[in-house]
Amino acid sequence: MLGKFGRMLGVLALLVLVAPAMAAGNGEDLRNTVKVFEKVRDWQRFGIVLNNDTLDEARNLGVAMVDFGVASLESIKNRLEESNLSMKDEIIAEINEHITDLINAKEEIEAAETVEELKEAMKNAREVWRDAKVSLQKSIIIGVLDRLETFVEKGEKLEDFVEEKIAEFEEEGKDTTLLENWLDSYREHREMALEKIGEAKEKVLEIETPQQGFEAMKEVREAVKTAVQHTKECVKDLREIIQLINQYGDAEDSEELMQVVEEVVEE
Repeated sequence: MLGKFGRMLGVLALLVLVAPAMAAGNGEDLRNTVKVFEKVRDWQRFGIVLNNDTLDEARNLGVAMVDFGVASLESIKNRLEESNLSMKDEIIAEINEHITDLINAKEEIEAAETVEELKEAMKNAREVWRDAKVSLQKSIIIGVLDRLETFVEKGEKLEDFVEEKIAEFEEEGKDTTLLENWLDSYREHREMALEKIGEAKEKVLEIETPQQGFEAMKEVREAVKTAVQHTKECVKDLREIIQLINQYGDAEDSEELMQVVEEVVEE
């Protein structure tokens, strides 16, 4: 299960983050190393014999695979630098560390003079790449959480609008107790949703290994599930708020409210 988790998210990370850069014409190095990677995959399908006769070829193969990893991370780092992803500085710092580790692993592969030394160097390179993929997975998850967080944060516009309307209705001598109660409920659910999203982000940022990722994702899913539930409750509260403003106000109040709602829900 753990291996499947790592492979699935690793492939997703490359598809989501690397492919667009290549399509844009900025991944010439990646395109070249992908050909090597495809050859490696074909060779693995039929089996690779590593002995003194194939040592040089295997060493070159290992170097090419590490170059592919470095090129991938560099491409992804460039995309992150241009993004508005929250916590991107932390993710980029991790990626820089992984790039350094991969370069060191490459030097070990190049320096290997025996089959055993090469096997050990290749093992180290695989472990470094495994840890590097964790950072890619984290960037994807945080990106999804960012979208949910932005949607919930925009609900503050609605709170401000309703507070203004409550003040206007009170000046007109209307009892706004019910509207205030629904607004309090809306605010409470919105704040709880943001809190859970924040918890999920912090939990994701703590992940350093695939094993930690597998365990942490259980907590992240629960936090997101709770955040989504609070967001649904916000929608229920909003329906009641809309009905009350339609009841207390006039057509202009209703039109203004719907404009604010559109601003909140739009992408």
